[in-house]
Formats: sequence, C-alpha cells, structure tokens
Amino acid sequence: MSDDKFDAIVVGAGVAGSVAALVMARAGLDVLVIERGDSAGCKNMTGGRLYAHTLEEIIPG
Repeated sequence: MSDDKFDAIVVGAGVAGSVAALVMARAGLDVLVIERGDSAGCKNMTGGRLYAHTLEEIIPG
C-alpha cells in the first residue's frame, strides 16, 4: 500500500474528469487521475457538446 496523499482523486479521464483534474491542478492541488482504459478518454462515448468559449477559458490558445 502506498503512503502517497492527494488533495483529490478523479476517477475517469474523459472530458469531464480531465478538465476537473486540470482545473484543480492549476489551483495548486495534488491530483491523481485514475483511468480504466489504456489512455485518457479511450472508453469515452461523448454525447455532449464542447462550446468554444468555455473551452477557450479552460485551455487558452
């Protein structure tokens, strides 16, 4: 068993989990992301929309 401590643990590296982890990490929290697939978001079935304005606020450029 590991003695590592995290401020937040995000289960799932899909769109929502990845953005949540990014926002928390930028705020200075120690974040662990756990994903069941081989890579981030590989099991996603995204049925939503990504709005350019909101996405630009999260990931500028």
